[in-house]
Amino acid sequence: MQAKRRRIYMLVLPRVHILDLAAPAQIFAHPKLEDELELHYISPCPEVSSKQGLHLAQLEPLPHNIEPDDWLLLIGTSRLDRHLHEAAYQQSINWLSTVGADFALLAGICSGTILAGKAGLLDGRRCTTHHDLTHSLGQIAPRAQVQEDCIFVADENIWTSAGITTGLDLCLQLVAEHWGQDSALEIAREMVLYQRRSGNEPQLSFWLQHRNHTQSRIHKVQDLIMQAPGQDWKIAQLAEEVFLSERHLRRLFTEATGFSVQQYLQQARVELARQLLEQTSFSLDAIAERCGFAAERSLRRAWEQWREGTPSRYRKGLG
Repeated sequence: MQAKRRRIYMLVLPRVHILDLAAPAQIFAHPKLEDELELHYISPCPEVSSKQGLHLAQLEPLPHNIEPDDWLLLIGTSRLDRHLHEAAYQQSINWLSTVGADFALLAGICSGTILAGKAGLLDGRRCTTHHDLTHSLGQIAPRAQVQEDCIFVADENIWTSAGITTGLDLCLQLVAEHWGQDSALEIAREMVLYQRRSGNEPQLSFWLQHRNHTQSRIHKVQDLIMQAPGQDWKIAQLAEEVFLSERHLRRLFTEATGFSVQQYLQQARVELARQLLEQTSFSLDAIAERCGFAAERSLRRAWEQWREGTPSRYRKGLG
């Protein structure tokens, strides 16, 4: 007799962001999990329009008979905090207040976390949402412990993610915990997600920092470094790529980012090392080699310059 599949409900409201919905749907509808899960797209409205203009129809009504293994994903919408007074949102919040605690797991994707807060489900819980909405979440759910500098948070059976793409990271972590790391890695590879992120990374990661400038050539240099931090980059090579002299590149890069090219490259390598420490069991020597350091000692010196502690201590803290 075939085992019963877990039901995952996705709450879809007017102005839903397509990627907020598509990211978890893509992961949980993967053939690897087809015998484990069944997806249900629910709403107080049988039809809604997304923020991007796509019309979604044949949505199921809000369920009231929740089974012990059921999960609920609250999908984010455009500026959700400004639309809580609308009928569809009010009906959803009232429903959540009644049955939300019955779900085995509840996850807020991006702004969807605010719905859980409004329904009183986040009292005393650590949670997060998009960095533009953390203040609103704190006002709507003053007893929640809102985390501002992370990409997703798990507090027992309440999971919340910081933004649209971080929903991918949250859902892949759920797959890893419930169906194994191999399943999560297989799905990530198929989706060409080479680097899964853990929840304790900042929302605005190193790869997004130091880019609030208008120098297109410097953006290109940053892109080149980001694509292969471990490569043996030379200033002359980078300058040639963007048609600048070495001296001009050095000056423009420092003016735009506040760092020299060498300092930026070193930080990129340390960031790659941090990801490898979290996501692999490679030795420190192997990580140093992959990140472009001459030896583990060089990695340790660079780490101590840009981060607290040592690589070994960081990995120990992950356990």
